[in-house]
Amino acid sequence: MDKIFGLTERALQMSEDRAVLLTNNVVNSSTPHYKAKDIDFNGILQGLKQDTNLSATNSRHLPASNQLGGAKVLYRIPHQMNLDGNTVDDEIERKNFLENSLRYQVGLTFVQNKSDQLMKALKGE
Repeated sequence: MDKIFGLTERALQMSEDRAVLLTNNVVNSSTPHYKAKDIDFNGILQGLKQDTNLSATNSRHLPASNQLGGAKVLYRIPHQMNLDGNTVDDEIERKNFLENSLRYQVGLTFVQNKSDQLMKALKGE
């Protein structure tokens, strides 16, 4: 299936993982000393050809704490830190969440169109 959908499956998973991070940022926007987190979505997609993610070879291996779905979780550098040390900027989080949602929708549309083409080919239409 990887050859049929290419990077789309991985991009959809990364969008889901990023949505979780961005949601956590918004939820913790008033938590003192909370640091906003994100992943470098574009960098991850460009680097997928050289898959250097950590992989557990034994069921007793611990997952990397700074990774989410194989992507390195980064702390966002704030434009202006709050007095309580919180680095979440609600406007940036909303913008990133909407951008991520749009990417996810585009990926789903691609998968749907590709699936429709495959079904037509199988039916001989």
